[in-house]
Amino acid sequence: MNRTSRRTMIRVMICLAVLAIAAGCGKKGPPTLSSFEKPQAPSQLTAVHRDNEMKLFWNFPKDKEIVIHNFILLRSSGQEFRKIAEPARESRSFSDRDFSPGQGYQYKIAAQNHKGVFSSDSNIIAVTPGHVPEPPDNLLFRVGPNSLDLQWRGPAGGLYNVYKSREKGVYGLQPLNKTPLSSLFFSDALDLGKTVYYTIRSLTDSSIRDESLPSSEITVDPHGFMPSPPAGLRAVLSSDRTYLFWDEPAERWVTGFRIYRRLDGEDYRLIAETQIPAFIDHGSSARKRDYRIHAVGPFSEGTGAELTGIAPVGDNDQKP
Repeated sequence: MNRTSRRTMIRVMICLAVLAIAAGCGKKGPPTLSSFEKPQAPSQLTAVHRDNEMKLFWNFPKDKEIVIHNFILLRSSGQEFRKIAEPARESRSFSDRDFSPGQGYQYKIAAQNHKGVFSSDSNIIAVTPGHVPEPPDNLLFRVGPNSLDLQWRGPAGGLYNVYKSREKGVYGLQPLNKTPLSSLFFSDALDLGKTVYYTIRSLTDSSIRDESLPSSEITVDPHGFMPSPPAGLRAVLSSDRTYLFWDEPAERWVTGFRIYRRLDGEDYRLIAETQIPAFIDHGSSARKRDYRIHAVGPFSEGTGAELTGIAPVGDNDQKP
């Protein structure tokens, strides 16, 4: 091969190498204009002061998370805004613990994409956290005819929020009451299907709540709901049957009744169940007998009411 041919071959090889390198680089693709676009701004920044923390919350579309790297949370105490945190892009909340009650603050938040491009700022909120009150104590409950009645102890003139959960120790931000309570009691609908938990917080009348630490937690387990003994138990006798009647129970959560009978001083035995406050006993009318009626709750049977000394019709020992 002469010198000219060798030079030509070298040039071809160099060109092929350059093309191969260019093709490999092309797999990553050049930067697109969309990667430099300004991301959407977070919105609806709000704050709640509780548990000695300033809890900040904001909204951002879930389907827009992929284009951002994180959020930038900024705070001002009267001068310029300064960055205090970089929450992850999946976050929608942050707890600021570095603040002083009585001091005014402003907060805002922005999104930052993977190229470092910032969104516009969210709304700015101005807050002045107050001194939170002491939590309520002596939280108690009573099962009413159709409600669960809570009561607690707290300072006169205080305000309170009631929180309910199906998971022990885990409560959201939304209280049961629509507006803060000035009374020391609250009635909730009965939850008969599952154990629930309650706690109470004191608060001040401010836009950021200034809520206290939670009160002690109470557990309400419907397995322990015990109906009252049936009232007004009475009997009407005939030659071949006994008619039993009693008053409608006050507790709306009573599911039925169990009837026990004792013959001639023997042990009580369950003879029937009914969902209405009445029963007809067709047997044993010729023997002396006693009855005991129990109301039944969601899971438990209450204390019974007794009607004793019922003698056969015509027996001189029959009691009215």
